[in-house]
Amino acid sequence: MKGSRRDFIKTAAVAAAVGGWHRPAWSTTPVWAPPPVRKMKVIENTWIPMPDGIELAARIFMPDDATTAPVGAILEMLPYRKRVGYRRSDDRTAAWLVPRGFALVRVDVRGTGESGGIIVNEYDLPEQADVAPLVRWISQQPWCNGKVGMRGISYGSINAFQAAAKGIPELKAIVAAMGTENGYTDDVHTLGGCVINEKVVWGTIWKQTMIDPPDPELVGPQWREIWLERLRAQGPVVSEWMRHQLVDQYWRDRIVTDLSKVKCAVYVVGGLEDSYINTVPRTLAGLDCPRKGIVGPWGHDWPQEGDPGPRLDWAFEETRWWDRWLNGNDNGIMDEPMLRSFVADATVAQRYPADIPGRWVAEERWPAPSITARRLHLNSGKTLQTAAAPRARVAVPSALTIGGCIPVLSPTDMSSMAPTEQSDDDTLSLVFDSEPLTADIDIVGRPTLRLVFVADKPIAKVAVRLNEVAADGRSWLLTYGVRNLAHNADHTAWTPITEGAEQTQDILLNFTSRRVKKGSRLRLSVSQSQWPIVWPAPEAVTLQVVAGATAIDIPIRRARADELPMPVEVLPDTSGKTPAPADPAMRMVSYEGPTASRRASFGAAFPVQLRNYDAVAMRRGSGLSVEATIAEGDVNSYRIAFTSENASEREGWKVAAKVATTMTSTPTHFIVEERIEAWHNGERIHEARWKHRIRRDGN
Repeated sequence: MKGSRRDFIKTAAVAAAVGGWHRPAWSTTPVWAPPPVRKMKVIENTWIPMPDGIELAARIFMPDDATTAPVGAILEMLPYRKRVGYRRSDDRTAAWLVPRGFALVRVDVRGTGESGGIIVNEYDLPEQADVAPLVRWISQQPWCNGKVGMRGISYGSINAFQAAAKGIPELKAIVAAMGTENGYTDDVHTLGGCVINEKVVWGTIWKQTMIDPPDPELVGPQWREIWLERLRAQGPVVSEWMRHQLVDQYWRDRIVTDLSKVKCAVYVVGGLEDSYINTVPRTLAGLDCPRKGIVGPWGHDWPQEGDPGPRLDWAFEETRWWDRWLNGNDNGIMDEPMLRSFVADATVAQRYPADIPGRWVAEERWPAPSITARRLHLNSGKTLQTAAAPRARVAVPSALTIGGCIPVLSPTDMSSMAPTEQSDDDTLSLVFDSEPLTADIDIVGRPTLRLVFVADKPIAKVAVRLNEVAADGRSWLLTYGVRNLAHNADHTAWTPITEGAEQTQDILLNFTSRRVKKGSRLRLSVSQSQWPIVWPAPEAVTLQVVAGATAIDIPIRRARADELPMPVEVLPDTSGKTPAPADPAMRMVSYEGPTASRRASFGAAFPVQLRNYDAVAMRRGSGLSVEATIAEGDVNSYRIAFTSENASEREGWKVAAKVATTMTSTPTHFIVEERIEAWHNGERIHEARWKHRIRRDGN
């Protein structure tokens, strides 16, 4: 769930504090010496004026001598409250960036935290318009050398990409981790053109973010008026998102459709367990600016705190990046391979909480000449073979309650949210198995399925999982993809499927970097459902795969004689725990009744727990709950309800807010109910409710 955020880069802060900067002894490039350590000062809050008169609130970290020896500045622009929400994370980031000669400027997006203005949607046009004057203001400060970078994870990564495409002269480079330049394809709204449950999950958390009050200690007695203004400005954001089920002007205003507009240097970071993973190969291939990428085994985290491990000494690598682009030092970082990727030997379910075994590989450029496609045909004997057999139509099971082996889009708790062993879902799928492999293979890239299909309804959806079936028969996920078969290639339109006619769709599976062992089989599992992530088609569908005509291209990486070691220190496994097999009891999905008529449930609940923020004399906490259900045989029985709560308090001052969203469907409409409530010192000061029926538009 995208709203969960981890505390970042603890190890990096320690490394910076003790001077633990490392360079592997094998390196053939000149050893890079980090700049001398400088003392840090912090400006707790300052106001940055925008052209429309509103002021953005910033917390600024800089060397204490920066006004006499100016530095490059790094902007992180987030809606998650610099005052408290991200305070500890910002402190840790600054602890290793600033002593090495950079300023960190942490700004609350307009309408959030203590920043002025109103925000009613993510990445909205007023927010985007703030970036250029904000970067320019930073560049003109006496403590800045005129060069600015942007960094961020998730939301911060997305607005960094948007800023990079605006041609801001003072913006020299970005670091974009676990985010995307295309919020339609890779964010929390759709997957392969299919509406997903994360739209409700993140829509609720996002609304909670937009209605947080400012801190009275910074904005003064008008805090309550500001808060009420924020509350009253909000509308039904999930309903608004549901009105844009195809790529239209709403999306074109929020995605980077032309990567050639990005001129500054880009370092893009991805994790094999993160839903934004496809951004790394896509942007490396599409950009023509200086660029680098790294893909680790992690979920939604920075490499220094990546879970699962192994982790990297990201403090060293990111500092070297900024030294090159903000200080102008040619330190060799751009002479190294364009992409570093971790080739995993096992899944999280097999090894967590221990580090995932594997190795780091390097590609000088992307797409990489060391990777070629191996085509396997889906044949009527339910086999994957190099040669195509005669054409035959094979039915795809219509089970709705399939998908529990991949319970969430982007796991943040690997013990309960990561994909599990896949046999349960394989049993209810159409599966095609290869012969046992005669040698290990490394799959690095995005497998592509050329699906030839027949359907009897205007809208059909398909989910495809590529698994490794070990010699003991257990099935482990390599990657997966889903597709709305009625959409065109770029999701700008949909055309009703012609009943009974053979049609073709390309289905891109997620980027993977995995070794499959000799003796294992490759399995392609095809289903019509990927519940609870994907919303089902509006009607029950009879879907058939045309075997013999359908094939998958699997990107195989050949071993290189000149394989380069990892240039960044790999941090040791500190879990202190031994590997354990996956525990079915840890699944978030449960079932009731016989398989043919069962009811599936997905749920979790985390109550509000207040934490002390001693530096600002505040206690603050958040909680959430999710409940989703579906009944086998009824495509419109899916119901998801999500609730988010926040609370803050100090002596004499208590505020709380609650946001709830529920979504169901009929064959023609989505039904969305949304609610906001807010309290001050126990008195409810605001409540709003909405209920909308939104026509299904190719979904």
